[in-house]
Amino acid sequence: MRLRFNVFTKISLLVLLLLIPVISLYTYSNRESVSVIENEIQNNTTNRLSTFASQVESNIYQLSLYGVSIGQDSSIQDFQRPDYIKNPYERVKLSVAILEKMNLYNAASKWHSIVTLYFPRTQDALSTDYYATYTYEANDFANPLPRTWHYADGSFTWYTTEPLTAMSDPRKSRLITKISFPATHLTGLLDQNKANNSGDPFLFNADMGTIRNGSANEKLIAQLGQQLKASTLNSSGGFRTELDGTEYYVSYIHSKSLGWYYVDYVPMQRILSPITNSRNLFYTSIAVLLVMSLAVVFIIYRSVQLPLLQLVRGTRRLSSGDFSVRLQPSGNNEFSLVLGRFNIMAQRIQELIENVYEEKLRRREATLKQLQSQIDPHFLYNCLFYIKNMARMKNEEAVVAMSLNLGEYFRYITRSENDLATVREEINMVSNYLKIQSLRLERMTYTIEMPDELLNQPVSRLTLQPIIENAIIHGLEPQAEDGEIRIRGSYEDGCCTITVEDSGVGMADEGLSQLQQNLAKPLDGNMGCGTWNVHQRLTYLFGEQAGLTYARSELGGVRITIAWQPNNESAGGHDATALTGR
Repeated sequence: MRLRFNVFTKISLLVLLLLIPVISLYTYSNRESVSVIENEIQNNTTNRLSTFASQVESNIYQLSLYGVSIGQDSSIQDFQRPDYIKNPYERVKLSVAILEKMNLYNAASKWHSIVTLYFPRTQDALSTDYYATYTYEANDFANPLPRTWHYADGSFTWYTTEPLTAMSDPRKSRLITKISFPATHLTGLLDQNKANNSGDPFLFNADMGTIRNGSANEKLIAQLGQQLKASTLNSSGGFRTELDGTEYYVSYIHSKSLGWYYVDYVPMQRILSPITNSRNLFYTSIAVLLVMSLAVVFIIYRSVQLPLLQLVRGTRRLSSGDFSVRLQPSGNNEFSLVLGRFNIMAQRIQELIENVYEEKLRRREATLKQLQSQIDPHFLYNCLFYIKNMARMKNEEAVVAMSLNLGEYFRYITRSENDLATVREEINMVSNYLKIQSLRLERMTYTIEMPDELLNQPVSRLTLQPIIENAIIHGLEPQAEDGEIRIRGSYEDGCCTITVEDSGVGMADEGLSQLQQNLAKPLDGNMGCGTWNVHQRLTYLFGEQAGLTYARSELGGVRITIAWQPNNESAGGHDATALTGR
């Protein structure tokens, strides 16, 4: 089924369709912008962390390189010569020279480190740490030395031997170099990096924990450390996580020299806040625009759609024949004028229809009066010939009976002062008519059964006579054998019913159906006006539910049922009145 939209629905859909592409395009643009900025945040965080890692690795590489190259210094090699071993003065002088060289290196280096030299052959030790005493203990170097920096007691330490092949058994080496630097050097770099950027870098090791800058958020770093510890980390990478209800991007790089991870995290929302604020402002504007659009649509609905719907409903009722419809104008606008004009038009149409209808009723009543005043000449001639014949035959009783019944009959049908009569009056008139017909047709019998409560009910005048006349003329007279007419009445729940049956020749179902249809059609020259007038008068006086109904009779002829519901019901007795004649 094809949908049909009214003007209001089309306007509402148009407003919605205008908002949908705007919202869709902005949402797509916003997502693309956020995606670009997120990628930039990730790249910047990764690049910044890579720069920091390179700086740290560069310093550590210098320390490691110095540890390897220091073994090639001539002073250190001379310090291990046998002739210097036997000359204490020269050894002290040489040791002072070695320490000066190491101090000069520390002075030139970015990081201050503690360099300690162990001489397994002479079991001596030299160190730039003047606040501690270092001695060579063979048991300290019984195990192989680690080949990477290791963290302990807040410092990173790295060992090398001369030759390098002695790392697995340091006691066989000529020189063991130990270089250590405090973790505060890394903390300083972390502070410097944080001051220049928006991140919060730190170092992470699954076994050792974290090394943070001085102003680090310990709570967030502790939560992030737990996540890093539970994750499988590659040599470098990044991921997004949520800490304390805020989304962060975490970037990490593994340090091959230290064995730790350089980690940095930045809040995504803080960087995206301008775009988020712009997005929220846009959606707020759209919401306000939508509310305003709904307000405009509501105003249009009240000011335009409701009057249009009211006008459409009124027009439909008017076209269906309800000319009493009136519209209720509201407000003071153009539609109020239109609705007012519609009411004037409907009133004028109603008055015109009522005038036409009244004229039609007057014409119908005039026709009815004419019918009531008409006397069937053939019927009158037959009755007069019957009286003449009975008079010649000296049958005074038949002459008197025919004259009295004929007089009462014509007195009733020629009364025109009132369209309504009682059922009692109609039955009396019908009795006179049937007595006249039974005198003429000795082979006809009739039966009338009426309950007393029905006799005082109003009914239109001359309701039964045309029906009984049709039963005699079209039902009984065409057949040779005796005929019967049966008239019965009932009164139940305020509804009056009278049935007229005959034992005549009857009719086929198609003929009965055609007669029933003719009752609702306009009168034309091909239709009998008797029963049509009866049906029309009953409908006019008692409503659409009143009228005639055709059906087959159990007697063999036609049964006509007359039904109506009086406006003023009358109560009567409960004993039935029965009349039988021949």
